[in-house]
Amino acid sequence: MPKKYHVHTKATPLDLDFIFKFQIVRRDNCINCGKCTKVCIYEAHKRRMDDPRKMADPDTVVCRNCFRCIQECPRGALEKSLNKDFVNMGGSYWKPDMFITLWKQAEDGKVPVTGAGYRGPFTGTGFDSMWTDMSEIVRPTRDGIHGREYISTAVELGRKLNHLEFDESGRLLSTIPKTIDLPLPIIFDLPEVNVGSNLKAAMVKAAVELGTCIVMPVAHITSAIDKFFDHIIPCLAPGEIDEQRAVLAKARMVAIDYTGELPENFPALKARIKNVCNALTIIRLPAVRAVEQTVSKLAHSGAEIIHVVADYRGKEVGGSPPSSPRLIKDIIRDVHMRLVGDRIRDEVTIIASGGIAMAEHVPKAMLCGADLTAVDLPLLIAFGARLYEEPERFLVLPEGLDEIPLEALTQRIVNLMGAWHSQLLEMMGAMGIREARRLRGETGRAIFFEEIDNDTFGRLFRKREVASR
Repeated sequence: MPKKYHVHTKATPLDLDFIFKFQIVRRDNCINCGKCTKVCIYEAHKRRMDDPRKMADPDTVVCRNCFRCIQECPRGALEKSLNKDFVNMGGSYWKPDMFITLWKQAEDGKVPVTGAGYRGPFTGTGFDSMWTDMSEIVRPTRDGIHGREYISTAVELGRKLNHLEFDESGRLLSTIPKTIDLPLPIIFDLPEVNVGSNLKAAMVKAAVELGTCIVMPVAHITSAIDKFFDHIIPCLAPGEIDEQRAVLAKARMVAIDYTGELPENFPALKARIKNVCNALTIIRLPAVRAVEQTVSKLAHSGAEIIHVVADYRGKEVGGSPPSSPRLIKDIIRDVHMRLVGDRIRDEVTIIASGGIAMAEHVPKAMLCGADLTAVDLPLLIAFGARLYEEPERFLVLPEGLDEIPLEALTQRIVNLMGAWHSQLLEMMGAMGIREARRLRGETGRAIFFEEIDNDTFGRLFRKREVASR
């Protein structure tokens, strides 16, 4: 049994100009009575350090929208309004509230608490249309973060055998393939934006501390991070293998960008890599239309690990009708079921990425059929990045990041993953699952809104549609 995994979180606030949901303004009619300090359990209101007779400006960062201070102020001196810049963040997929959640998780490593309760819809698109089976939550004292029962979040990467062969005397004839264990079903994927060397170094150091890996283009691997090579997965094109022999020789895993010839040429490609090192090979495959067919061909050709990459909103990339691209949830289900139908699902590792925005997306992606996930944009949001989807994708990094110590940036990512790990444990405990590897394809532990909606109302509405024609 693997050693119990623990993420060491530490409160790491950043003094950056981050956008929050609401703005609290203290007007001139404030009498400095301090009642707001007594009713606010989040300490959004305090007295000034230099003059305790007067109230300091409200701290919007810690406000949880309970409105208690507004209601209790005897002079009505506090005013709370929606921040217009906050509303404009994100778009159809990356909701503004996601940025606040990720920022707070990166700050203290805890699951953020909201003061006003959940007032939104109970379903939506993508992962929001999945409900997980929490029937085992009746035993909260035994499971989850503080439970006594052991819950493993470890996963295994690499090709597996579907059976073992022995000779007449019982000696094993099968050659056991090399695999790599990770204590967390998450790897890092370097975002496709130009970030400074300090941020890259922080991501690498965080991967080291968490015991996971980060996928990086070979051009981004410098001497400053060379010593962490056990946790770096160099990514390159098939034609770069020979010229990057020195880099590949140090790697445990290598990511190869997909080309149309790979399904037929994978054995030759693997042999070329084998001449340089004994690294496991990851095929990085864009989530295009009918990607499950390509995954099947690669798996039959001997591929060990296949990384299915959707776009930043978790949708199919290229070649799909704009009105109906599949979402990562459905892409992974189709890939998983295709491999199950081919009777080779247990032989190959599937990594899912694109649109993995929140902690709950990790177990949900695994329930759909992924072995593990890769995250990219949440790493930058931990540093205070803001994303705007409309009219086109636009990412803004806050000023002053270059002046933040590397240790603080590293801890922010560790905190984020610590909060995600805690939520993964809670979800697994509530579902009665003790091993993360058992999450893969366990759709019986989930309810899909589209399916129950069709089962409940599909026949009724189909009859109306037929009659209207």
